[in-house]
Amino acid sequence: MAGAGMLSRSKLKSVDFYRKIPKDMTEGTVPGSVISLLASFVIALLLVSEVTNYLTPQFNTRVVVDRSLDGDLMRINFNVSFPRLSCEFASVDVGDVMGMNKYNLTKTVFKRPIDVDLNPLGPIQWERGDKKKPTGHADELQHDKAQALVKYHGELDAEHPGSTEPVVELTAKSFEGVKKESTVLLVNFYAPWCPWSRRLDPVWKASALEVHAKYAKDLKNRVVLAEVDCTKHEQLCVGQHIQGYPSIRVYTKGSDHVAGGGTHDHASYHGDRTVEAISKFAAELLPTWKASDATHATTVATVRDPKESHGDSVKKIDGPGCSITGFVLVKKVPGHLWITASSDSHSFHPETQNTSHVVHHFYFGQQLSPSRKRYLEKFHAGVDALGVVEPSFGGKITDGKKRDAQKEDWHDKLAHTEFPSLDGGVTHEHYLQTVLTTIKPWGASSGFNVYEYTQHSHFMKADEKESPRAKFHFDPSPMQIYVAEERQKFYHFITTLMAIVGGVYSVMGIADGCLHNGLQMIKKSNLGKQG
Repeated sequence: MAGAGMLSRSKLKSVDFYRKIPKDMTEGTVPGSVISLLASFVIALLLVSEVTNYLTPQFNTRVVVDRSLDGDLMRINFNVSFPRLSCEFASVDVGDVMGMNKYNLTKTVFKRPIDVDLNPLGPIQWERGDKKKPTGHADELQHDKAQALVKYHGELDAEHPGSTEPVVELTAKSFEGVKKESTVLLVNFYAPWCPWSRRLDPVWKASALEVHAKYAKDLKNRVVLAEVDCTKHEQLCVGQHIQGYPSIRVYTKGSDHVAGGGTHDHASYHGDRTVEAISKFAAELLPTWKASDATHATTVATVRDPKESHGDSVKKIDGPGCSITGFVLVKKVPGHLWITASSDSHSFHPETQNTSHVVHHFYFGQQLSPSRKRYLEKFHAGVDALGVVEPSFGGKITDGKKRDAQKEDWHDKLAHTEFPSLDGGVTHEHYLQTVLTTIKPWGASSGFNVYEYTQHSHFMKADEKESPRAKFHFDPSPMQIYVAEERQKFYHFITTLMAIVGGVYSVMGIADGCLHNGLQMIKKSNLGKQG
């Protein structure tokens, strides 16, 4: 039994891959010790690097055809401020190459008056998508009657001066005085070249004759109708934020919401342009019984707030600019979003329109949460480390910080950028190419979508056939990027660790052997020379 045990042990030793050399047959050397320490350091360094690499997830990127279905919509979110475009006429329009066009969107668009320094001046305005009643105009018969009435009173006043009180023609010098004296002042700011102004002219003059006849000149409280030619008094019209013609402004003294002492409320009349409608509007603001009441013989009568009493037919004018915020849903095909001045009953002079704007944000899809934004920045950090060309911008950065290509927010590339117009009549165009990126974080069951885009902007003189505007052209890419955050497979990690230990040990062993043999040859050579 003992012999059999010895035999099996000897057979087992025959398959030993790692045969041992007796210790007394080996010797240590100084060069070998140095190489051993170096090998230990290299192995430790590579092991630490490999463990760190294993614990750090890597991004695996694939490019595929966009998996969006037919009919899928893309959301465009925007917040753009126009310091020289009034909320009274600001319009958001969208369209695409498939023929879809929508004008003056209101259901998902919010406006807020601002001053030239972008400071808010009034509450947020939301029209809720309600279809507005179009402005009514005098028909041919009413127009002829108004002309005849104005002609008759003109002839009568020529024969008997002072017998009638026509419309008051205001200038830059007389404007403030008449405004301060009038409890209610209705002013038609017009331009002779404007067809809508020419159509309103006889109606407005006839309305003035009818309204003035109801309020005696000696009354403390009166309604006065006046007009201003904006081609002659351009600065006066600019000071009153006139951007479309004709614009009927309402100035009230003694309003419930405005302190007295000569302070005037400021609103714009958008009701029907007929003698009957204008006369009725004036009478509702200041009834004749209140104007002639003895209790108001020496005091200012309280005037109904025109915005509250007449709803959509009157718009409050708080400032020259407008901040426009909202979103639209569009098909994933090339299209555009335009912001411009628009009206069905006003004319605009292109050379006086200024489309300077500041983009606070303009992005596609849903807003990213802080954690998702960090994942996107983490993904781009690895891409940008390979080398990025510094981009050029057509706008001026509003936050005072220099653009850094490696820290660029490609999800909201236009954010905090200003696009000024040096003069009027300028259209700004932005061409945005979008791509859908799906990012799947490590350990997550599903990924999230984010739209990124490139931006190219320029400005030019507006075409004669259209008014100046801010154009945002978008072009969705047919490709989609899939990014998965992954860790190295465990078996691959173990294999690499073994390769590091074995490889370094083998290479250093070869180096030690070469060094040892070289030193021995040198010693033998020296001994031969001595002999």
